[in-house]
Amino acid sequence: MSDGPYKTLKMSSKWKALAKLAGNTAHAAEEVAEAVPVALAADWGEIGQPFLRQLRAALGDDDRGMLLPEVDKLEVQRLRAQATGMAALLADNAQDVLRDGYRGAEAFEEATLATLAERADRGVRQVEEHYRREASLGRAADIRGRLTDSIAAANLRGLAVGLAAGVPTRDLTVSTDRSGLDEGVSL
Repeated sequence: MSDGPYKTLKMSSKWKALAKLAGNTAHAAEEVAEAVPVALAADWGEIGQPFLRQLRAALGDDDRGMLLPEVDKLEVQRLRAQATGMAALLADNAQDVLRDGYRGAEAFEEATLATLAERADRGVRQVEEHYRREASLGRAADIRGRLTDSIAAANLRGLAVGLAAGVPTRDLTVSTDRSGLDEGVSL
């Protein structure tokens, strides 16, 4: 017997760490917000560099640039057909930003931001589902609220701009050292 389609998917280690932080009310919202970009950057790492280069070129963010918007859309659709996971999500958002009139580097940044926001929302739902099955409904609602607030406080735009520019994820996700005596739980 199985739980069917409602069985919780396995979370990555970064999302498990984020859920653990959010589940512990001793951690301030700022600490949880610092872990959000780490989890999202880990998910972004699933997308291969060749796919990113091809998508960037399809959006007109390279030397040649696309002159005809129809060609851009067809190229993004072709890339979407061969993509899976985060790459497929990025291609879907690239189609949306093209439809909204964005082109070039701005289109790639907007598609990256939309992808990160959507992945964060999916991660929150995944953590909430896990807590609904393993704990009480009240605790699930509490962790959803803490994660939602933390995502709103996180600098997703800065992360998206950095990822779109090709900055290594380890440079974008620097955490604050809280190992000193004065850096304990705030009262």
